[in-house]
Amino acid sequence: KSKEQKWYQRGHRSKLALRGWADSSEWTFENKWYLLEAEESFCNNDFETAKSYYKKAVTSAKQHKFIHEEALAYELAAYFYLELGE
Repeated sequence: KSKEQKWYQRGHRSKLALRGWADSSEWTFENKWYLLEAEESFCNNDFETAKSYYKKAVTSAKQHKFIHEEALAYELAAYFYLELGE
């Protein structure tokens, strides 16, 4: 296995764990999972999906009163939109 494959697999397992936590405790983990999906979509050049997940991450964090995580979602979305030139 290459180092890239190793890290991809580790990240994938971690993402699945976070998804499980989000399913069992939407309040606490949903926005984090959305943000991770947005970042992965951005890295994979799936920009429309990334836009959707950034919006969901911001909305979920705001709805659940995680102000610092709402700010993080806005910040990462801003970098995303800057990269796209939007």
